[in-house]
Amino acid sequence: MTLLLVGTLIPARGIPVVTLTAAMLVPVLLWAVVTGLPVVHRAVRFAVVLAAVVAVPAFVTPPTNDYGSTKVSSFFLFTVPTAVAVMLLRDRRDVTTWAKVWVVSGCLLAIFALVGGVDPAGRAVGSDGASNPIWLARAIGSPAVALLWLTYRRALPRPVVIGAAVLLVAGLYATGSRGPVLALAIATLVVITLASPAARASRAAVVGLAAGIGGYFAVVFQWIPAASRFGAALYDPQGELEASQRVELARPTIDLIMANPGGVGFGHWADHAAIVVYRYPHNLFLEVFAEAGWIPGAVLVALLLWVVVRLWRSARVEPAAVLTLALLAFETMCVSVSGDLNARTFFAVLTLGYVVSHWPVASARPVAPDLSRSGWAAMPVGASGTRR
Repeated sequence: MTLLLVGTLIPARGIPVVTLTAAMLVPVLLWAVVTGLPVVHRAVRFAVVLAAVVAVPAFVTPPTNDYGSTKVSSFFLFTVPTAVAVMLLRDRRDVTTWAKVWVVSGCLLAIFALVGGVDPAGRAVGSDGASNPIWLARAIGSPAVALLWLTYRRALPRPVVIGAAVLLVAGLYATGSRGPVLALAIATLVVITLASPAARASRAAVVGLAAGIGGYFAVVFQWIPAASRFGAALYDPQGELEASQRVELARPTIDLIMANPGGVGFGHWADHAAIVVYRYPHNLFLEVFAEAGWIPGAVLVALLLWVVVRLWRSARVEPAAVLTLALLAFETMCVSVSGDLNARTFFAVLTLGYVVSHWPVASARPVAPDLSRSGWAAMPVGASGTRR
């Protein structure tokens, strides 16, 4: 699952890592589905709904250019299978193991960012020089969220935590990407706030106050060089927002959405937005509304809000829900400033959130086997969320 999420960022000398991983994963998933019958795993059900959000508008208005066709086919060949792969995470122990692997992958990518090539703007692009700095930053920032959660769970030795934190922060800084940094700050607030349910309000207030004070001193004493991308965003946020062209991308997209309730078809945003430089609006939700239509866009937003509410309630009794909610906050922020239809990590975390949000319900009934929880063999589930 981790290779599916970061495969395109791993230097493999031309080897299609994602394609090979997907091919190896197919028999594993088929075996899991068959052995879990007659009950279908919740991850599979949710992935089918996500697939329908794209399949229906793609059938009604088929893409007529190569870019749109590739985008839709990639969604079904890679994004949907990655969401289905969430079924391999059966309990809190599996999620903890995946979080550790996720941290390891982030550290490797951070090393690639630090020792690899840079683009003309001085931003890290990985060891092969072909990675997008924003993609690289997202793949480093998300493991940082997992590392923070593992720290609260005391699942890693302190020297490992310190070393990994330093490496991830350095790698993230090398990419020069501001969106993932802001997303990491939001996710950090989620983890710190929800880690102790009894002190949510006080923790949120303390963290917010500390962040405000830290930002004030950073500006006053110019701890971050003004010439850097982070410094420019900190000292002149309005100017940097305009320079990033996100506003210029959003405005014509909103106009396009209002004028085309049924969508213009996948891959055709650029044909109507009249912006030559870009092929998509750098916002997953605006892209779905503009290209698929109002109904698919509303369904996607509704699914996101529904899962967030369920995770927020589940976080009181299920630690894995805290991690999933933090990762979902991180990914949602990232795909809102630079994401498109094939944001595999976002859809995988969204699916994981749906699955994890049902665990506390299952653990409340430890006597009778809960077949509806997953497609795996029915076994009693303890109060901790792990199988006995």
